[in-house]
Amino acid sequence: MKNQITFFLVMLFVLGCSSSSDNEGMNDDGPVGGDPTDDYSPPDDDMPPMDDPDSVRLVSNGTFGSILTDTDGRTLYFFSLDSKGESNCIDGCLSVWPVFHASDLTLDEGLDSSDFGTITRTDGAMQTTYKGWPLYYYADDSVEGDVNGDGFNDVWYVAKPDYSVMKVRAQLVGRDSGGVETNLTSNYEPGDEQTFYMTDAYGNTLYLFSNDENGVNNFTADDFSNNGVWPIFEETLMEVPSTFSSGDFGSIDVFGRQQLTYKGWPLYYFGQDEERGDNYGVGFPSAGIWPIANSDTETAPEPPSTTISYDVANQEASAYVLDGDGLSGAVNPDLTLQRGNTYEFNVSAPGHPFWIKTVQSIGTGDTYNDGVTNNGTASGTVTFAVPNDAPDTLFYVCEFHIPMTGTLNIVD
Repeated sequence: MKNQITFFLVMLFVLGCSSSSDNEGMNDDGPVGGDPTDDYSPPDDDMPPMDDPDSVRLVSNGTFGSILTDTDGRTLYFFSLDSKGESNCIDGCLSVWPVFHASDLTLDEGLDSSDFGTITRTDGAMQTTYKGWPLYYYADDSVEGDVNGDGFNDVWYVAKPDYSVMKVRAQLVGRDSGGVETNLTSNYEPGDEQTFYMTDAYGNTLYLFSNDENGVNNFTADDFSNNGVWPIFEETLMEVPSTFSSGDFGSIDVFGRQQLTYKGWPLYYFGQDEERGDNYGVGFPSAGIWPIANSDTETAPEPPSTTISYDVANQEASAYVLDGDGLSGAVNPDLTLQRGNTYEFNVSAPGHPFWIKTVQSIGTGDTYNDGVTNNGTASGTVTFAVPNDAPDTLFYVCEFHIPMTGTLNIVD
């Protein structure tokens, strides 16, 4: 019996030692010498390695939105004097605005490699460009996310991918109708002067037409047959450099196409500007007819007010009778109204309220009230400032008598 007890105790000891030895010697299931009560996660052989940041990153900035930075998050900048795609920051300028160059260019998602290039500077160094604009750092940006260089001397701007226009400073070189080129000042007089003006995102000069009016293109033909001479600037406004105000920009419809405006002025290219940075249009056909646009540009003049008046009477309950603008005693005449013009209907027809409507029906339903004042009067003036989005066909109708009606044809 004693021998059996002894054998049992020995076996317990052997089994206990065997279990302890297995835990301490884990190789596949855990670290050697580890505490078996510790949490352990085996390495994931399928996890991809961490990629290095791209050499040009697209970073969200709290002030400027999407901006371009280098791989470490340092902000990149544009220089207004570089409108021709060559760097004009040389010598001492470089101590404040160091050159950015990425020899092995990699880009964040959302950036297009076709927008990037490399130039050889006059000092022999290489420099990376974006949309033709050489890229720089600002020496006083000390940490990632700094944008201290934006607006510096009105010529340095945070590099963004979504500028619709750019602000540049360069010599104006006008070319007249005879092909003669002349250096011009900001007053379009012969002379040398660095002038601020606006280009598109790729450095192509934008112009105003001195005969245009606020929101009115007076140059482009309805078939665009002259668009090659002065192409309209068709751009959806996104972002602008910080010295411009986005509120100064707008858009107008030009025969079914959208043209960007600045302070009410429609914006154009010049067909004879062959390369970025050219501004020959300021001299064509003579200086000042097609000026450049900048922050000093005054708001475009309002088009002259055009108000056409009609006197409206009634012929019992059978018809309205209209006089004015070439009409004399016209019975229920159809009228042609132009968008943007204002029309006055001086109504003197007691018992026959004069309504402008979308359908020819009696009653007060289906009235058209956009731009209409005093609609439905029988003794007073109905004023109709025809909006640009007015439908092509409207009607004037008596509230009570369907024979008293006529068609309003709306045209541009």
